[in-house]
Amino acid sequence: MNEGRDVIGLRRRSNILTQYLRRVLYTSFSYVGRNLPRGLAKYLSASRVAPLLRRVRRAAHIYPINIPRISIQSDLDLLVLELPPRYIPMMPNGIGYVHNILKKCGIVFQTVDLNIDIYHRFHSARILGGTPVVLSSGYVVSDDPWDNIRTDEWERSDVVDYFLGMLGEVARDIIRKRPRAVGISVQGNNRKLANQFIQLLREEAAETIIVVGGYDCKYHDIGPYLVPDCDYMAIGDTELTLEALVTALARGERPGDLPGFLSRFDSPNRVWMPTPELAELDRIEFPRYEWTDPSLYRTYYGQYLVPITSTRGCSWSKCRFCGECFTFRKRSPKDVADEIEFWIRKQDFPPVLHFNDSDLNGDHQYLYDVCSAIIERKLDANIAAQLRISKHNTREYFEHLRRAGFRNLRFGVDAWSKNVLRLQKKSNNMQHVFQNLRDCHNAGIRTAVNIVLGVPGETEADIDETIQNLILCRDYIDLVENINTIILAGGSEYYNNPDEYKIRFHGEKEEIYRNHRYVIPNDLWYSEDPYIDQPVRLRRLDRICEELHERGINIGRFAERAVRNLMGGGVA
Repeated sequence: MNEGRDVIGLRRRSNILTQYLRRVLYTSFSYVGRNLPRGLAKYLSASRVAPLLRRVRRAAHIYPINIPRISIQSDLDLLVLELPPRYIPMMPNGIGYVHNILKKCGIVFQTVDLNIDIYHRFHSARILGGTPVVLSSGYVVSDDPWDNIRTDEWERSDVVDYFLGMLGEVARDIIRKRPRAVGISVQGNNRKLANQFIQLLREEAAETIIVVGGYDCKYHDIGPYLVPDCDYMAIGDTELTLEALVTALARGERPGDLPGFLSRFDSPNRVWMPTPELAELDRIEFPRYEWTDPSLYRTYYGQYLVPITSTRGCSWSKCRFCGECFTFRKRSPKDVADEIEFWIRKQDFPPVLHFNDSDLNGDHQYLYDVCSAIIERKLDANIAAQLRISKHNTREYFEHLRRAGFRNLRFGVDAWSKNVLRLQKKSNNMQHVFQNLRDCHNAGIRTAVNIVLGVPGETEADIDETIQNLILCRDYIDLVENINTIILAGGSEYYNNPDEYKIRFHGEKEEIYRNHRYVIPNDLWYSEDPYIDQPVRLRRLDRICEELHERGINIGRFAERAVRNLMGGGVA
C-alpha cells in the first residue's frame, strides 16, 4: 500500500516537472510566434502553457546563501580549475577523480570549482536584484544560462566576455600567485570561455604551464583543434599517466612524448601512444569533494544532484552515429554502494543520484548486483540514469531497480523502426523497445526516450513506422527527452567512413574535414539512396513533432534544439 502511494506521488511530481519543462519552452520561444513550423508551433502553443508561465514567476529559490570567497594559494605546483558552465550545476566528477590522483603525487596543488561560484553569484544577483542581466550589446541574458537548453548562449562573445568579467578577481589572483602549472577541464559548453581564459593567462602569466583535459580531449586528432593553445593535453583517462607529468612539471622539467599526452615539447615525428586504460576501477577512490562545500551544489530552485560513475565506455560500441565507443569497464557493486551510502548519510537534505554512465546496463547482471547492494543497506535512494534497450531488461529487473531507488530512466532508443534499427546498428529490436518501456513504466519508474532522425538510408516509410511505434508506446512514455536530427560527429562510424554509407558533401571533402574535425555542419553533408539533406531531416522532424502533439506525448526541453534547427540554425 505504501508502495502504491509512493508511485502515485512520483507520478504527481513527474507531472509537475513536465509542466515546468513546458514553461521553460514557452518562455524561450515566445518570440518566434507563427514562424515556427506547424508541428512545433502546435506543441508550443501559448494556450497550453500561458497559465503555467504565470505560476513559474512565483517559484521559490534558495537565496541568500553564503558563497565562499575564492583565494588562490601561493607557491602551487598545480592549480586545477573547473570553468563555467557545467550542466545543472553538478559536482565536477572529472576533476573530482583528478583531485584524488593528485593527492598521491606529492605535489602542492589546489582544486577550485569556479563554475559553482559563478553560478550562485549570477543567480543570487539576478533573483535578489529582481532584474534581468542586460549586456552592453543590448542582449538580455536568459534566466539560467546553465540550463541545457541554453548552451548556445555560451557561443556568444558578449556572454562569454560578461562571465569572464565575473572571473576577473580570481584571474588576477592567479596571475599574482603564479602557479607553476594550471590545469583546466574543457568540454563543449565551456570551450569558448576556456580558450579565452587560456589566452588571458598567456598574456599575463606566460611562464605558467597550461594543462588541459576533459570531454573535449577524447581523441588526439580532434582535441588540439578544439583547444589549440595549451602546453599539455591529456587524451582520455589519466589515472596511470598523470603522476609522471605533474611531478616532472613540479621539478621544472618539460617532458615530451609522454603516452596519453600531447604537448608542444613532443618530438617532430612523434608516433602517438595512447594512454593505458585502467581495468580495475576500484583502484581509484570515488570523489568526496573535500576541497569544496558539497552543499553548494544545489540549483537556484533547490535541486541537489550528485553524479555517480559506476562504469566507463560501452559494451556495445557499434552504433554508427556515436563518437563514444570506448572499452567497457566497471567498478565493483560494493564500491558503488559505498559511494551512494556516503552521499545519502552525509547530507542533511536528500540528493538525487545521477548515474553518468554511457552504458550502465552494459552488463545487466552487474547493474542488478549494484541494486542488490543498495537494497541490502536499506538506503533511501533517489536515482536517475540512462539505460540501453535490452532483452535482459525484464519486468522483474525493473522492479528490482525500483526497489533500489531508481525513479527516472531515460532510454537511448534512438531508432524507432525496424529498418533504422538496422541502419544505426542498434543492439535491440522493436519488440524489445515495447517490452522495456512497458515494464519500466509499470514498475513505477518514470520513463523518457530519445529519437535520432535522418540517418543515411532512412525512408519516409521509416518515419511512418516511427510515428506508429511512438503511438503504440505512448502510454509508457512520460517524456520524449531528446529528439534530434543526426549529427555527423568526429569519431563516429559515419564520420570515419562516409563513402560506405553514401554520405556526400557540399564542397571538397578534404577541406571540410580539415575545417570541421569535431562535427560536420548539417548543411555541408547529405546522403543518397534515398536523398536526405538537412531540409529533409527537418521536415521529418516536424512531422513527428506534430504527431506527438496530436497524441499528447510530452516533448522535453531538448526540443529547443529541434526548434533552432527548424529556424535555420544547424550545428556549427
